Amino acid sequence: MMKIGIIGAGVIAGKVAGILQERWQPMLYAVASRNGARAEQFAHKYGMPKAYASYEALVSDPEVDIVYVATPHSHHYAHARLALMHGKHVICEKAFTANAAEARLLIDLARERGLFLMEAMWTRFMPITRRIAEVIESGTIGEPRIINASLCWSMTEVERIRRADLCGGALLDLGVYCLTFADLFMGGRVLSINSHVVKGGEDVDWTTMASILYEGGKIAHVQCSACCYDRRGIIVGERGRIEVDSVNWPRHMKVVAPDGTVVEEYTVPADEPSGYELEFIAANEALKNGWTEHPLMPHATTLRLMEMMDTIRHQNTILYPNDHMEK
Repeated sequence: MMKIGIIGAGVIAGKVAGILQERWQPMLYAVASRNGARAEQFAHKYGMPKAYASYEALVSDPEVDIVYVATPHSHHYAHARLALMHGKHVICEKAFTANAAEARLLIDLARERGLFLMEAMWTRFMPITRRIAEVIESGTIGEPRIINASLCWSMTEVERIRRADLCGGALLDLGVYCLTFADLFMGGRVLSINSHVVKGGEDVDWTTMASILYEGGKIAHVQCSACCYDRRGIIVGERGRIEVDSVNWPRHMKVVAPDGTVVEEYTVPADEPSGYELEFIAANEALKNGWTEHPLMPHATTLRLMEMMDTIRHQNTILYPNDHMEK
């Protein structure tokens, strides 16, 4: 079984370790934090044999097979690159990087070195996602014409959301799920994106709305906000619709006929593996097969969504101090 090293000892890292600890304890091997005491506390809490006071020490450990990058968006590129340069496979938290230019550099590096690299977008691995796709493919609702995806979570007080130097705002943290939802179930070539933003904090996006026109006259409306609450997704077809309770953590979906009759419902079983588990199951599968990317979360998809977020930010002059965007 692969041994995991986690870069970062914050909230996300704790969630990952806490869930894996329940059924995959042997995989939890090492954690690194710039604060040595924090790393020691984290390792003790989650039963990890190694704790490092530097990221360089963790990626230099020959026992580490794969690194999970769980630091803020602003640091994803540097930390994922560090791991790849030391010959480690990488799973990187979403949003993958600050921008598409950084994503492209990491993908190229991973391919050059024959290493596995994946964005940690758990919805792509969930069985309910496959079930929704099957309903669409069956023709029950006809061809999807409109998608509405919303993810709003009140968290303007959170430091990493407020700060521009940490690539804060709603888009990279929440909007990436909305764009993923549209990408999963609408697909096709994007013809245009029109967006609007309400700013807050250190001139980051508090609320973002975008309309995406796809080839074939299909439209997705996505909205994300750090100021309110909503998580629903709706796929509208020619003969009905699919309603999903949450675009980032879907637990329930129902198929609704034009007259309002519920044709089908599906609820995720209570014993289904968590999203974090599914990510590592996918990574383990990839390593066993010698893949440098997973077919459910390919590099091209990560890059396409990063480019879409770049477009939205450019349209609304949302820039980060550490941006390395292509001019």
